[in-house]
Amino acid sequence: MTEGASDRRLRRSDALRRVTDGIVSLDTGFRYTYVNPQAERILDRPADDLLGRTVWEAFPGTTGTVAETKLESAMATQEQQSFERYNAELDRWFDVRVYPDEGGLTVYFADVTEQKRLERDLAETNRQLTALVENTVTPIYIKDTEGRYRLMNEAAADLFALTPEDAVGTCDTELFDPESVAEISEVDERIVARDEADSREAVRYIDGRRHTFLDDKYPYHDAHGDVVGVMGISRDITARKRRERELQKLSEEYEAVFDNAEDAVFLVDVETTDTAAVFRYERLNPAHEASTGLSTADVQGKTPREVLGEELGGEVVANYQRCVDARDAITYEETLTLPEGQRVWQTKLAPVIIDDEVTRIVGIARDITERVERERELRRKNDRLDEFASVISHDLRNPLNVAQGRTALLLELCDDDYHGHLDPLAESLDRMAAIVADTLTLARQGKSVSDSCEIEVVDLVGQCWGGVETAEASLEIEDEFTIRGDQDRLRHVFENLFRNAVEHAGDTVTVRVGRGDDDSIYVEDDGPGIPAVIRDAVFEPGYTSAAGGTGFGLAIVKRIAEAHGWEVAVVDGRDGGARFEFHGVDSLDD
Repeated sequence: MTEGASDRRLRRSDALRRVTDGIVSLDTGFRYTYVNPQAERILDRPADDLLGRTVWEAFPGTTGTVAETKLESAMATQEQQSFERYNAELDRWFDVRVYPDEGGLTVYFADVTEQKRLERDLAETNRQLTALVENTVTPIYIKDTEGRYRLMNEAAADLFALTPEDAVGTCDTELFDPESVAEISEVDERIVARDEADSREAVRYIDGRRHTFLDDKYPYHDAHGDVVGVMGISRDITARKRRERELQKLSEEYEAVFDNAEDAVFLVDVETTDTAAVFRYERLNPAHEASTGLSTADVQGKTPREVLGEELGGEVVANYQRCVDARDAITYEETLTLPEGQRVWQTKLAPVIIDDEVTRIVGIARDITERVERERELRRKNDRLDEFASVISHDLRNPLNVAQGRTALLLELCDDDYHGHLDPLAESLDRMAAIVADTLTLARQGKSVSDSCEIEVVDLVGQCWGGVETAEASLEIEDEFTIRGDQDRLRHVFENLFRNAVEHAGDTVTVRVGRGDDDSIYVEDDGPGIPAVIRDAVFEPGYTSAAGGTGFGLAIVKRIAEAHGWEVAVVDGRDGGARFEFHGVDSLDD
C-alpha cells in the first residue's frame, strides 16, 4: 500500500511544526500558503493574517529590497537563494534561505539578531584591540608556527628600526643573535606543542646593545581553536633592571659602610600620628653596640623612653622631633649615661623623606668624651697660662723696668771705665724684656680667633715692614689680595717673619710675600734657608740659632696661624732660602 499525497502533506506539516526555523510556503503569485508556528512567533503575525496574502501586501516594506529581488530570482531560475535581511519594523535581523519546489517557494528564515549583535560587538572590540595593539608603547607581536612574524606593532618594530609593515615576514634569525634565537625557538616550540603560556625574563642583544625583557607568551589560536602560532608581549625592563642593580650596589655599599664605620650609626623609624611623631629604634651598627653596650636586639622596636628612661629618653625624643620639624640635618652634643658609663656624644641626625614625609632618621654619633676632656684640660692650662702672663706682666716687668732705668742713668753718670760692666748689664736687661714680651705674646695670641675682618695684605705687610729694623733688606709684594683674620695678631706673624729673615739671612736679604694656590700665602727670602732636619723644631718655643734671639718668634707665628685655623710649614724658597707657607687661608678674592 503506497502513501497518498494527503498523508505526505500531513507528515510534512507535522515535521515543519517541530523545526526551530521560521518556515513559510509561497505559491507562484508569492501568496502565503503555509506559516509554521516559529514563523508566527518570529514575524509577530498570526498565520490567519498572512495566509492568502502576498508578501508585498503583508509586509509593504519588502518592496524594492533585496528580499524582493531574491524571491523573484528564485521563482524565475528555480535556483536556491540566500540572504540576510534587517526588518526595521521588527528591529530584527534574519538569515533567509529560499528553495523552489512544486508550485512555488519554501522560505526558511532564522532570527540572527543576537548573533549580529555579537558580531558587531566583536568587531568593535577587535577595532579597539587593534588600536590598542598598534598604539601601545608595549611591544606586541604574533608569530606563526614557522617562526615568521605575522604582526608586529610599532613599539615592537621600533626595537629593530623597522616599520610594522617591514617587520611582517621576518624571522628571529634576522633580528637576534644565535644564542637568543635558540632560546626563543625552544620556548616557542614548547608553547605550541603544549598549548600553554610562558613568562620569563630574557636578555637580548639588539644591534649590540643589551636589553632585558619580561616576555609573556601565549599560544595563538585560529577560529577553530587550533594553535597556529605564538602571541607575545615583551616589556623592556632594561632601565628597571639597571636601577635594581644600582640599588643593589648601593645597598651593599650601605651595608659595608654601616657595618664597618668607626662612628656609631643608628636607624630610627618615624611613625607619624595625629598628635606627634613616634620614634622607634630599628638598628644599631657594630661600632654603636661596642661603644654603648647596647645591641640591636635590646632596642629594636622600642622608643627612646623605653631604652633610656623617661628623663633622658624625653631629651632624645625632643632632638628627634627637631630633626623632623626641620626636615634637614641637625648636629648637637649630648651626655648619655649608658651601660658603659657616662659619655659625651656629638650626634648628627639626617631625615629620610619619602613622599614628602619623614619616615626614618639616620643618626651618626661620635664619642667625643676624650676630646671634651682634653679641651677642658686645655682651658685649665690656658687659665694657668693667663695667670702666669699676669704675673710676668705685673710682678716681673715693673722691677725690670726699674732696673733698665737705673742702668741707663748709670751709663749717663759713670765714666767710660765703667761702661765695660754696664753695657753687658743693659743688654741682659733688654734681652730679659724681649723674653717677657714674647712670652706674653705667646700666652695671649694662641687662642682661637673669634673676631676677624677683611685685611688688604699689601697694607698690612707694608705696616709690618716699616715696624722692623730691616737695615738694607728689601721687600717685594708679588700679589695684591684680601684675606680675613685678626689684623693685630697677624702683625706679629709678619713682623716676626721679617725679623727672622734679617737675623738669619743678613742685612741685604730680599723678602717676598705672595699668594700660592687658592687657599695659601707665603713669605720667603733668598737667604741660606733652613735645613730639613730642623724645620719642625724651629717652631718649638725657645728654639733659636741666632745670638741674642729669644726662640719664641716662630713659635708665636705657628700659634697665631693655628688660632686662625691655618696650617704653617717651612720649605725651600725659589732661590734656596726659607719659604713659610700658610694653608687654609680664608681668601676673599676667589
